[in-house]
Amino acid sequence: MTDLLKTAAVLILIIVLLRRKVSMSAVMPIGALVLGIIYLTPPVQFLKAVTTGIFAPKSLEMTLTLMLTMVIENLLRTTGMLKRMVSSLSAAVPDRRFVMAAMPAMIGMLPSPGGAVFSAPMVDEATRGIDVAPEQKALVNYWYRHIWEYVSPLYPGIILTAGITGLSTQTLFVVNLPFALSVVGWGVLFCFKGIGRQTFGASTPDRLQEFFTFLALSSPIMLALLLVVIFRVHATLALGGAVIALYLYHRFTPAMIAKNLRESVSGKALFLVIGIMIFQEVLRTSGALAGISSFFAASMMPVHLLLFLIPFIAGIMTGLTVGYVGITFPLLLPLMGAPSPSPALVALAFGSGFAGVMLSPVHLCYVLTCEYFHADIAKVYHRLFLPSACVLVAVLIPLYVW
Repeated sequence: MTDLLKTAAVLILIIVLLRRKVSMSAVMPIGALVLGIIYLTPPVQFLKAVTTGIFAPKSLEMTLTLMLTMVIENLLRTTGMLKRMVSSLSAAVPDRRFVMAAMPAMIGMLPSPGGAVFSAPMVDEATRGIDVAPEQKALVNYWYRHIWEYVSPLYPGIILTAGITGLSTQTLFVVNLPFALSVVGWGVLFCFKGIGRQTFGASTPDRLQEFFTFLALSSPIMLALLLVVIFRVHATLALGGAVIALYLYHRFTPAMIAKNLRESVSGKALFLVIGIMIFQEVLRTSGALAGISSFFAASMMPVHLLLFLIPFIAGIMTGLTVGYVGITFPLLLPLMGAPSPSPALVALAFGSGFAGVMLSPVHLCYVLTCEYFHADIAKVYHRLFLPSACVLVAVLIPLYVW
């Protein structure tokens, strides 16, 4: 019980600091330091934990993967490929509803903080000439922006989950796939209520040509995803190959490559990952994880309820996938069956935490989307609760099948 109270106090401190707008890249090392002090960890042992957290193979792997993802996102955006992908798909598909959903989904294939603001004008354009409430536009843009975060190995949340739990990104893709499919399915029912089929666009030959253009432009992203998920190629190799191919295609000079790398890589994001790994290692070396494991083993508290509530609350408070994963997953590992966590229980924690992120008032995409469409935030919330709950029901599939 003592270990649970100590770690809960550190968790509360982390959440308070985040609510006070302290950068999470600074908050996690602070949490690790406070944890070390509470457990009276010897300085030498603490420094060893810090070194291990920074230089462990899985830490270096996550850091490199995140860097490559940033580079790809910047390349596609600055070269205009991302904009052309969206415009070609708009010209290829005749149904406005599909285009409304495809725009944020397309932008969402690459992780970009606040990326929903890029797709909002495209959703607005797709609804031009038809009567759609601002709150409904906001829901469509926000909802379909976040399909891929459940499954894509390009997203920091999946990368971090794989690093903490030891599960492969392929396993996480399969076990979280019911969530992603549910987002698409429930979105059709809730997002487009009252919007009939509305057609626009060019003739059929033009649409076919535009569709092939879209496929060609999106090939770097799709190829990287296919290599990682289906052919089990290491994520860093797949992403590195995509970066090299894009550099060659656009004939980047060494000076252009150096500029791209400077603009792409966010030191803040890298320090965030490093801070989370340090926090996890201090949790382990201090004995906190072992104490929590012993407490829950002796208690009669429902494991599934804990795996739902703790990430859900952390997701609401932080509004970040890496936030609830980094803060709670190291604590929840004993409940998931460490050292070999159950994929189904990991999916439960991930899905519930992400439901909290989607309902978080501090989620950047949510705030930016509502601001763009001048939508009433409370009314958008009313539209968001039920589909979010419906998506979470999809956790029954991995729980009963895996």
